[in-house]
Amino acid sequence: MRTRTLAGLAPVAAALALVLTGCSFGTAPEDFDRSPETVDTDLKAADTSDLQLPLIVEPLELVEPGWDLPVQPAGSVFLSAGSGEESLTYSAVNTKGRQLWRAERPSGCTGFTVTADGDTPLAVLTDSKSSTDCDEDVTASAYDLKTGKKAWGPVDVPGPLRGPGTVFAAEDAPADDAVVLDPATGEPAEDADGGGSDGVRHLGEYQGLILDITDGKLVASEAGATVWEHSLADNDWDAEKLTAAAGAATGEGFIRLDAGDGVGPVFDRETGDLLDDDARGVARDANTQAVVTLGKSGITVIDETGKNELPVSVPRSVHLEAAAGGLLYLREGGKLRVHNATTGSLARGYRADGSGAVAIPDVITPAGVGTLRAGDRTLLATDRVVEESGEG
Repeated sequence: MRTRTLAGLAPVAAALALVLTGCSFGTAPEDFDRSPETVDTDLKAADTSDLQLPLIVEPLELVEPGWDLPVQPAGSVFLSAGSGEESLTYSAVNTKGRQLWRAERPSGCTGFTVTADGDTPLAVLTDSKSSTDCDEDVTASAYDLKTGKKAWGPVDVPGPLRGPGTVFAAEDAPADDAVVLDPATGEPAEDADGGGSDGVRHLGEYQGLILDITDGKLVASEAGATVWEHSLADNDWDAEKLTAAAGAATGEGFIRLDAGDGVGPVFDRETGDLLDDDARGVARDANTQAVVTLGKSGITVIDETGKNELPVSVPRSVHLEAAAGGLLYLREGGKLRVHNATTGSLARGYRADGSGAVAIPDVITPAGVGTLRAGDRTLLATDRVVEESGEG
C-alpha cells in the first residue's frame, strides 16, 4: 500500500494543475445536478501495452476510471475524481472494475475524503454554489460509498477540506480555527470526554477516530470518549509544530504526524502504540499487514513478529513509494528499485525485458488488487483475470 505523504505528492500536483485550468476564478459554478447518479456499469479493459506493470498485478485486467485526484479506498471500493472543463466528476469503482455511482462538483471542489460511520464507509464531498474555486460558501455532504445514497448534508463548513478526514478550515485560517465533523452525523464533533473547545486543536479524523492536541496531550477519541493519549512533553513534541503529515491517508490503520521538516511519529490507529518516532515516510503492505517506515535509522518493517531494520541504504533523496506483496518500491530521482521486505535485498518487481512507463503500486488491497500510478494515469487492477489470446 502507498504512503500518501510521499507517493501522493506528484499526482496531487498534477491533479491540481488540471483542475485549476478549468476554474473561472470565483464566478458562480454552472448549475448541474449534485445528486449521485447510479451507474452500475463495468468499465472496459484499459490498453496497457505501453506500460511496465508490476508482476504482482500482471495477470489481472486493468481499467482506467479517468481519475486525476489521489485515490481514497475503503474495503473493495475506490473513490476519486476526473477533471473536466467546467466540473469534477467523482466516481466510485469497486475491485471488479464496476463503476457504482458518480457525482458532479464545481471544478475547484477537490476536497474529499473517505471515512466511516461504524461499519458503513462514507464518501464526503465538498461543494459551493457561489464559487468554482470552492473557497466560499462551502458545504459538505456524505454518501454511502457503495451506493451513493446520501447519509447527511449539505452542512455549512468554515472553508475547504483541510483533512485528514473531515477537518475543515477557511483558507489561511490558523490551525486552531479548524472544525472537525462527526462522520456519523455531519455535526461538529464532541471534544474528548465532554471537555470544552477552548485550547483544542484538531489534527485529523481517521475513520471516526478524532485526533486532537489539548492540555499538553495528544488525544485520540471516538464519540467523545478518549481511546488513547500521549504526553507531548514526555515525547519532546512541540504543540505548535505538530501537524498531520501532508497528504496523509485515513484508512490504513496507522496515523503519521509531522513534528517538523516532514519528519514525525507514526501511531497504530487502534492502540495508539508508537511505531516510529522519526519517520519521513510510511506505508502498509495490505497483503502481509506489515507497516514499513522510512526514518533516520533507515527502513524498518513492523509486523506481528516485531521490528526488522533492513540493511538498505536510504539517503535523504530516497522516497518510499509503496509496499505491496512483500516488496518495497523505493524511488531516487527518476529511478525505481524494488527490495524484498524481509531481507532488504534487491528483488524482481517487473519483467526484465519490459519497456514503457513504469506503473507503481498505489492502493493495494489484501486480495492483491488495487490502483497503480503511471505518469499522469491512474489505473485499477481488478479481480478480473486477463483472458489468454490462444495464439501460439
